[in-house]
Amino acid sequence: MSAPPRGGYAAWVSWLEAFRRGEDPPTDGLGPVRGGFGSYVEARLLERLSTAFAERVRQWQTLLGDRIVAQPPGGPVAAAAMLHEAVTRLEPLTRLADSPLIPRPVALSMHEVLRTVREGARTALDEAWHRGLEDDHAPGFPAQRRVDAPRTAPGGVRPGRGIVPAPRVRRP
Repeated sequence: MSAPPRGGYAAWVSWLEAFRRGEDPPTDGLGPVRGGFGSYVEARLLERLSTAFAERVRQWQTLLGDRIVAQPPGGPVAAAAMLHEAVTRLEPLTRLADSPLIPRPVALSMHEVLRTVREGARTALDEAWHRGLEDDHAPGFPAQRRVDAPRTAPGGVRPGRGIVPAPRVRRP
């Protein structure tokens, strides 16, 4: 019995399992996912790739949601900082989507998911700090946000959608 070819299915499966668990292993030694595996094996590999990517996105969303609940941003500056930090944690997913090892249609789909996820995060953070302004005190619950939060953002801008700036994303 011979060893699987370098960068073959087994190497990809091992890499994808580590990636799915939240690790960021190097792609050295992996071969491109383009026709060399046979259509059935390639389809299985792309399904595993999709599952691992979706799991990492889910982990990222859960972590951001937990952070927002634990400490909602107190204003647009805090929300923008939280968004920037969160988008930075998407780098491994962006690197995978940018990899020349995966088929272009899959890469484009991954980039679309990442764009949607970033937009959702921006909206969630924007809404979280606005709720902080509106939720002075819910009856029977201790205050979890500052009650002295300003009713306008810096520069006299009234709170509204789109206060949290879009993250700057590097494009190749």
